[in-house]
Amino acid sequence: MSIQWKEIQETFINSLLEEEEEEAIRIAQDVLSEGARPEQLFESCVTPSLVEIGARFERLEIFLPEMVAAAEIVQAVNEQVIQPSIESSGGEGVGSQGKVVLATVEGDLHDIGKNMVNLMLQVNGFEVIDLGVNVSAEEIVKVAEQENADIIGLSSLLTSCLPYMRDVVELLQAKRLREQFEVIIGGAAPTAEFAHSGGFDAQGHTAAEAVTICKSILAGVKE
Repeated sequence: MSIQWKEIQETFINSLLEEEEEEAIRIAQDVLSEGARPEQLFESCVTPSLVEIGARFERLEIFLPEMVAAAEIVQAVNEQVIQPSIESSGGEGVGSQGKVVLATVEGDLHDIGKNMVNLMLQVNGFEVIDLGVNVSAEEIVKVAEQENADIIGLSSLLTSCLPYMRDVVELLQAKRLREQFEVIIGGAAPTAEFAHSGGFDAQGHTAAEAVTICKSILAGVKE
């Protein structure tokens, strides 16, 4: 029997917006019990559900508390259902897509966008090191080097903090590490012009776009 992804996705979205964590977990477990693989679950249900919730937030149909609660529930689904399923199958399924260091740059305390990117990357198989908010260029570069990361992701909501994004690229250049890491940026502050002039590798506007960019980078396709 084929899985009705559209119906499942609608039910899953409702469980997220109603803050029914147990129901969301049950839906995910039922889908896997019907024979779906973990990557099918997040590609056909979890990821599009988060994209839809993000779109509703942008249209002001829902507000920040609902989006935050939805993200927390999806994190629980990932930890309690998706990852255990991957591990029980010998690590197959989503697999490791690569390692990403995320941070909201120095001077900025906003993290909801970064947290959504973190979550979306995790459910798409990336290993994420989230450094939090108000993180200096020195700390970001140090951790990226220590962790042998593939990608550095920077976020900022404040235009006054854009110079701190550029500091990361300049520090990598000074340490002769620029070629070792792809640097992508996002958030409300950076523009396409800033991304181009600042020497960044890519700019994302949404969490879903960030995942697409990271996958493309690691597939050898530069955005």
